[in-house]
Amino acid sequence: MSEPVAQDMETGREPLVGTNPLGRYCADPNLVVFDGRWFLYCTEDGNADWSSTSFYAYSSPDLVHWDRRKILDLEQVPWWTGQTGGWAPSVLRRGQGDYLFYFVADRQIGVAHGSSPNGPFVSIDRPIIAEGDYDCYPIDPAVFIDDDGSRYLLWGNSRAYLARLADDGMSVEESTAVSWVPGDFREAIYINKRQGRYYASWSENDTRDPRYCVRYAVSDSLFGPWSEPRTLLEKCESLGILATGHHSIANIPGTDEWVIAYHRFAMNGHGDGCHRETVFAPLGFRSDGSIRQVNPQPGSYWRPIGPA
Repeated sequence: MSEPVAQDMETGREPLVGTNPLGRYCADPNLVVFDGRWFLYCTEDGNADWSSTSFYAYSSPDLVHWDRRKILDLEQVPWWTGQTGGWAPSVLRRGQGDYLFYFVADRQIGVAHGSSPNGPFVSIDRPIIAEGDYDCYPIDPAVFIDDDGSRYLLWGNSRAYLARLADDGMSVEESTAVSWVPGDFREAIYINKRQGRYYASWSENDTRDPRYCVRYAVSDSLFGPWSEPRTLLEKCESLGILATGHHSIANIPGTDEWVIAYHRFAMNGHGDGCHRETVFAPLGFRSDGSIRQVNPQPGSYWRPIGPA
């Protein structure tokens, strides 16, 4: 993998690495920290119509040097019929040695379980959210855990949904489902919490559109009302950076440090909505609690961490 090549202008501390830290096409990143190590789960990209049928776990001590292991193949999913490939995974840790892996296939959301963040994962025999269950296209699952330990699943296209997960995480409690349309919401709804405030962020436009971007809003309640949307991340045409979206936000445990992972058109001259690369950037907050807009750079953030 690439070695650090430039100083990060946002913080003045951590350097940047080459333009594609994973060294391959990946999109829809879910970045998390488990036991002092970065883990990333994403859509394996580079195939027409997002047709990959395999999922991998990427792990790293520093967002630069990555191990890659296959964790699930759609051929092992009992309900998969081959209508679509696999997209947009998200991982939940219920406890030590107890992990759930949420993913999209056949325009439905499934879940698989495993004993390690490196898999392997075994799918249950049905989707937990089937096409037609809710008034939206059920894609892009994301997990949110509140301070009291309650767990929620988010998903949606054109309309965002939030519902509490059952205790075993294998289904959602339908009676708790709420929906809303933040800003010009398209997909990839994500929620994180900082200092008692909730931050909802999402992608607008289409992943094939160079204007693909991330917006966010803030609330004192998980269920709103939400503030007026602000831009969190958008393209930088002068640097050739386009279609910056479908993100996740990770906190380094025990700190107020935050990192955003997102994808963009690959910068190797072949970038489009099916050839995307995942990069990382520091995420900063102002004294009023608003998020500083991310300034996309050709390079990617480098942040070593050690065991928690």
